[in-house]
Amino acid sequence: SSAAPLAQGAHRARLREAAAQLAAGAGELAGLAPLASICRSLQEKAERLQQSRFTIALFGAFSAGKSSFANALIGERVLPVSPNPTTAAINKIMPPEPENGWPHGTAKIQMKSSDRLADDIRNSLEVLGIQVNGLSDSLAAISRLTADQVSAKGKPHYTFLKAVENGWDAVKNDLGRELKVDADQFALYAADESKSCFVELIELYYSNPLTDQGIVLVDTPGADSINARHTGVAFNYIKNADAILFVTYYNHAFSHADRQFLLQLGRVKDSFELDKMFFIVNAADLASSTDELEGVVAHVQSNLQQHGIRKPRIYPLSSYYALEGKLAEDEATVQASGIAAFEQDFVRFSLEELTDIAVRSGQADLGRAADVLQQWIIGAQSDESARLARAADIRLALNEAVTKLKEISTEPEERELRKEIDELLYYVKQRETYRFGELFLHAFNPAVFSEEGRDIKALMESAWDDLRRMISFDLSQEILATTLRIENAINSTAKKRRQQWSQSFGSELTTFQYSEYEPKVFETPQETEPFSANSIQAKWLAGFYKNAKQFFEGDGKQKLRTELEAKLNDPFTSYVQSQADWLDQIYRTQLQAWYQLLSEQLQTELQEYAVGQLAALETQIDIEELKNKHDKLMNNYLKPNLK
Repeated sequence: SSAAPLAQGAHRARLREAAAQLAAGAGELAGLAPLASICRSLQEKAERLQQSRFTIALFGAFSAGKSSFANALIGERVLPVSPNPTTAAINKIMPPEPENGWPHGTAKIQMKSSDRLADDIRNSLEVLGIQVNGLSDSLAAISRLTADQVSAKGKPHYTFLKAVENGWDAVKNDLGRELKVDADQFALYAADESKSCFVELIELYYSNPLTDQGIVLVDTPGADSINARHTGVAFNYIKNADAILFVTYYNHAFSHADRQFLLQLGRVKDSFELDKMFFIVNAADLASSTDELEGVVAHVQSNLQQHGIRKPRIYPLSSYYALEGKLAEDEATVQASGIAAFEQDFVRFSLEELTDIAVRSGQADLGRAADVLQQWIIGAQSDESARLARAADIRLALNEAVTKLKEISTEPEERELRKEIDELLYYVKQRETYRFGELFLHAFNPAVFSEEGRDIKALMESAWDDLRRMISFDLSQEILATTLRIENAINSTAKKRRQQWSQSFGSELTTFQYSEYEPKVFETPQETEPFSANSIQAKWLAGFYKNAKQFFEGDGKQKLRTELEAKLNDPFTSYVQSQADWLDQIYRTQLQAWYQLLSEQLQTELQEYAVGQLAALETQIDIEELKNKHDKLMNNYLKPNLK
């Protein structure tokens, strides 16, 4: 097959080697009870490396060619490339799990629950200005719908609703179920609108050079999909994926949905330790010259910078030629397609950087173990009266330290948390007020009002409804981005506090080394509450519009903007207040539980440390064996040249 760097197994081999190294180190420590924590930590790290999964999340507009790019990475036509999808589910391509009943070529289809479907339908009907009650009412409303009733912005919703109508009889009994299908049926569920509109998530178990290295590829619905309101789902992938690939199409302007997504990337970029974002300009073969290509890349770059994404990594490439080249095993075409440059950088980032981090942290554990052994050896070699006196001191210091740890109060941290949340949300409100003008212009634009024969009151109401949705979406994105900042703040404070606790222990415990702080992974809230402003009435809105000239060229639009902004101030304030209370409640309980756990972990580590020191001081331990182990660790595991 093509010699693309992603497809080489070398790096899987390196992961396995690193895992074996850590596991062997753990083996050296096994049987020494006082080193149990360190031993466990090494075993866990070895296991994580051995089974490591690396998740790549693909984002981008529908038309950007995400599926064809995914196929180019895989080197096979696995994902169906559909001409005009609107209702794509999430597609995941995973390493096969024959042991769990998912061999190569099988797919797990998670169907939407009837509640979720009813919710999606209700939402799309609402965008078209139709209110319904329950599922049967919705289906009746859909059958009455005709294309000529639908404005341009409602088209995707119309397509979705008609797909539901077409597929309903075949699928209604499968709602909420998990189906197991083969590769051919998978293509239907992924690409046939009348099936895919009922699907929540598809996992395809497929063996290829990518998945064989533990890589999971997630193709998310386009940012412009009608699932845009399920912001929590996309956010989860932004937060938890190991790499984010944003695919844009050569010479396509960024849509409003793309911009919203890029803004969100800009909001969260600094919350990640590593920069895990890559930007792909697809269909670069359309460029007529190098200059033209450079111009497009520069344009994408300045667009990204406007959205707060500095120093982006941008790769122009042709998915079409990349796939053709890989299928024909034609190395020259693969190189010329531009995908090789991306794959090389990507391997460096993904496999190497992340392996290095795991290996370094394993090395730190081994270093700690060597230090502890060294202290035992020194302790056991001092004279008897000094040894016994020190043993008594350690027992006393241990009891004091454990008592301290049991009495820890998290009140100061909880106060700090609330202050942090209030401050973050104050800025959310400020930024939303600042963006109001841009969103207002987007909703109340002349194109919306050019449709003949529509009732002005209905048009104004529809434009306001659009604006409210955009504000709601924006606020929801802001709040989700804020959760990352809150979580980072809790972790950073907890790490410091843990250090302070161990510095407050008696001088007999100064040689105690606590384990590396492993940041807590929080339960991030999935969906935020929608923003509403019930005080805005259609009749009031319509009063600002006499005719198009007065509204767009005269002062009608400006007056509406000023008064609407003033009217929204209170709803904004109360929304932000209620979200602050909600976040405080969610994170306060997690903070309390986390500190409790940290305190218990530290108590265990202290007790293990003391047991080891006492065994050495009271010579219940074989010094020669300790020296042996210490030398082995130093020579076999901690040599600087060992990678």
